[in-house]
Amino acid sequence: MYATTIGRTFLNAYNYKFKKNHTARSFFKEVFVPLFFDHHKYMMTAGNSPLENSFGKIPKRSKWDDMVNGRKPFETPERRQERIQKMIHKIETEQADASIARGYGVVSETAATSGQMTNIVLPDNKEDIYLSWIGDGLGIEFDNKLTILFNHEQILLDIFEGWSYYRQYLEKYPLLKGNEINKWNGRWISHRYDLAYGGDDPLAGFNPLKSDINGLFKLEPVPWANVIIGIAQKNSIENIVGYLYYIDKSNTTIGFIPFKLQDIMRPNQLYAKIFGAAEWSQNRRQIEKLYGTGIGLKAACQAGCIGIPAMEPKGLKDFLPKEKRTKQISRKVDEEQKIIFSTYLIWILAMLNNEKLWDMSREFAELLLKYEAGAAKARRDRTNNVNQLFESASTKQFLLNLIPIIEDEEEKSGYENIGKVLNMMPKDNFPYFNTLIRFQYALLNK
Repeated sequence: MYATTIGRTFLNAYNYKFKKNHTARSFFKEVFVPLFFDHHKYMMTAGNSPLENSFGKIPKRSKWDDMVNGRKPFETPERRQERIQKMIHKIETEQADASIARGYGVVSETAATSGQMTNIVLPDNKEDIYLSWIGDGLGIEFDNKLTILFNHEQILLDIFEGWSYYRQYLEKYPLLKGNEINKWNGRWISHRYDLAYGGDDPLAGFNPLKSDINGLFKLEPVPWANVIIGIAQKNSIENIVGYLYYIDKSNTTIGFIPFKLQDIMRPNQLYAKIFGAAEWSQNRRQIEKLYGTGIGLKAACQAGCIGIPAMEPKGLKDFLPKEKRTKQISRKVDEEQKIIFSTYLIWILAMLNNEKLWDMSREFAELLLKYEAGAAKARRDRTNNVNQLFESASTKQFLLNLIPIIEDEEEKSGYENIGKVLNMMPKDNFPYFNTLIRFQYALLNK
């Protein structure tokens, strides 16, 4: 029922911005229903309500082709109006339940709609029922049907701005599936908050559709990190709370999760600072596609909040030191791999939360490269020593593996400094710092 709260926040912001005086009922009748449901294809499923018909989704291809080409009729506008009026009448005259209100439970054990039963007498506020529909239409869906609601006026208004464009796409592409407003919201808000967005031409550079082998069009879900980074860039707020849930065969509520927006922005800021704003700008899209792919949003929620750890790039975990053999980092790095490795480096630095470790890790990597090249006849032995050092799974093991290297060197101050830093470093940070050195070493070793 949190959708009701979202609907109320949005309606207040909408009335203020557009100087309207809509109630939830009038907005539902005059704006929401005409846009969402008074067409052949719906923008969202109407569930088991009187609004639902058989044309919300695309039927089998042959049947839909027949209707598009006029060989079979669509539902008439008059029939749709009958459904709409029946829906309004049911809301106004019957007790609220899942058949007329979004997120509500059922009132009877024999009801076809699934939902939890309760013996608590809930207020039957008609305005709340209308608000639940409005709020539900403002959810942002990510991969695997995970949806989030943000109770933030400007974000909700920006999502609403994209509703009319979804209707345009549904009318323009007859073979585009309907009922996916939440997935559309994700695509739209990601585009709306992109740094390249131009208000004069809102759809410029916007390519939300993908066609399949049957010629049908579908919306591609947007990566969650892409949306959250956009929200952080476009809204001057440090933190925001999101309500996360799944709508699927088995509905699941994750609950209220804080998003630390300033922390989420930290890797981007570090990338621009370390490698330069020009390089970050040039590679921004590729970099941001990597963030948040390591563990996924649902798993990240188990930590209780979403910050830098949740932004872990996919594949990095394989390179972190383990008791068994650690994955080797390739010394032959092409341009695409370099961007991936650089993103790994920056995320690790953000996790360590100490920018001084960047220069220290780089200087130590250079020291190891000089050591390895220092004696031609013993080159293989020195390479083995370095590899053994990198495979250290703990601070203690790292320092022990450092001894054979120090014994071969006359100048030992650089190694002593690393030893001091490691002794002072929290144990949980060691795997990240070791991996930071290894990636620095790989990028420097040309």
